[in-house]
Amino acid sequence: MILLDSIEILAAVRRSLEAHVLPDLRDDFARVQVQSALKALAEIGDRLENGEPCERSNRKLEAGVRELAESIRSESPAFAASLEAALASPPTDAPPHERARQLGEALWSLVSGNEDPAAARLMALLREEALRTASEDAVWMCGEAIASLT
Repeated sequence: MILLDSIEILAAVRRSLEAHVLPDLRDDFARVQVQSALKALAEIGDRLENGEPCERSNRKLEAGVRELAESIRSESPAFAASLEAALASPPTDAPPHERARQLGEALWSLVSGNEDPAAARLMALLREEALRTASEDAVWMCGEAIASLT
């Protein structure tokens, strides 16, 4: 195994489970457990290849907020400055999930009860990012496990 990298090891384990274990399982609960494990292995492989999804999401959201701040600077300089302050509020060395939480809270406070038209644009950006993230996360949901709950 030392000749394989982590992605190749995960792929080998997945192939073995899919080819040798899953077909022989007759117990529905055991099948769901293996299918869930296969989904988890796929997600781990994705993280090894593409990095922490939260870091990717943070970069996309931050870029979108920077772009919004720049586009509204002339019509709403105070709101643009608030966006830049929100971007600067989480420490740059904070773990990705903590940075996402802090940035989300800072941005949400800007849209809550704010009548500025730029706040509506920020809200649209936050909705778009939430939908994108949910769509990307949906790939890692195990439909068989969800169906087994009903």
